Amino acid sequence: MNNIIKTTFTLLFSAIFITACNDGANDFGRVDQKNDNIPAPSPVSVESVRSISGGAVIKVNIPDDDNIKGVIAKYTRNGEEVNTKISRYVDSLTVVGFVDTKPHTVEIAAINVNEVESTPVNVEITPLEPAISLAKATLYQTFGGIKVRIDGNTPRENLTIVLLRDTDLSDFDKPVSQMKWEQVTTLFTAAETITLPRRGIDPVEAIFGAYLRDRWGNVSDTVKAVLTPLEESELDKDKFRDAKIKDDNCTASATKYKIENLWDKLNDDGKANYIFDSKQLDLPTWFTIDLGVKTKLSHIKTLPRGQSYLTYTAAHPRIFEFWGSMNPTGEKVEGNTHGFDNSWFLLGRFEQAKPSGYEPDGSPGVITQDDNAYWNAGNDFEFNNEEYPHAYDELRYLRVVFIDSFGTYGFDTKSSKIQMGELTPFGQILQEYR
Repeated sequence: MNNIIKTTFTLLFSAIFITACNDGANDFGRVDQKNDNIPAPSPVSVESVRSISGGAVIKVNIPDDDNIKGVIAKYTRNGEEVNTKISRYVDSLTVVGFVDTKPHTVEIAAINVNEVESTPVNVEITPLEPAISLAKATLYQTFGGIKVRIDGNTPRENLTIVLLRDTDLSDFDKPVSQMKWEQVTTLFTAAETITLPRRGIDPVEAIFGAYLRDRWGNVSDTVKAVLTPLEESELDKDKFRDAKIKDDNCTASATKYKIENLWDKLNDDGKANYIFDSKQLDLPTWFTIDLGVKTKLSHIKTLPRGQSYLTYTAAHPRIFEFWGSMNPTGEKVEGNTHGFDNSWFLLGRFEQAKPSGYEPDGSPGVITQDDNAYWNAGNDFEFNNEEYPHAYDELRYLRVVFIDSFGTYGFDTKSSKIQMGELTPFGQILQEYR
């Protein structure tokens, strides 16, 4: 009986002790005691102010006081009272989000553990031009949709691009606020310069608009343009022919590996007659396809030889060029790229992509699962008329130029076989010849 009484007393005492110890504890079980004897902290001093895009970096000297836990900056930004805080272990405050380049006053104070602030110090900052006004949006029509090009985001600020559409062309001269906008999509970027496409838009003439928004809610003016997304479809491969232009020099190693295998809609490494395999050739080397239509090309998909066959190595093409012409002569013209006749124009130059990236010396390095998956899915080379002005020019003949294979890339010797599985162009059909 005595043991039971002793045990009960011990448990009761422990419970009372724990309750007493927890009195005043916060949610984390830590006792936060406020010491009213701690004086207000001494003021901070400002060492330097450096203007940046949309704000400033203020370097401060914090008093040597163990009771100081940080520094607070208070200021009015675009009509709103805001603040920025740093801990005592950081010596610089960054105040950002201003939409103008006017002088602004920032009030800076030290804060102690009791949340008591020191006498504030006022400092004047003059922000540099913010990204929201530096960056400019330009709208272009593209195949299957609209492209938005962003230039001038030199601070590389995170920007949201809002793409709009008004289908009533009579609204064009109205103030932007009175137009019948519908939001098409939002895009995001922190790049200094970038072109972002939005596909899946009907090929109907409309007013398209775009404005930029930063993370503080500042918005740019809205740019607008009347544009018609271009129709796009996969070209009919049944119309393709090996053009056999007289300056073509990429020939098959055997009849069963003929160039026509590139558009036979088949790609099976187990069947040799499904792929193209060239002779050992000096690079660059090329062949020409008569597409059988007049077209403007938007992009070209390529497949490698079979699935997971010698990935990122050997005779697989590494660097491609695509050229277009309406009426090639095959004459060699000195001074022209590759000696091509004057009818040819460059659609684009591309490299076999590798998601994990190449080594600094250009070698493939480790090949990851993502690399293998990308390889087997094939490339999708999209033409860009900003980079290549003739990318969307009309053509009937498509010339495929192999600049480097994986076997020649980075080496002075430029002799290689070329192996490839399939090639599929997409674009707008303007006229059929067969």
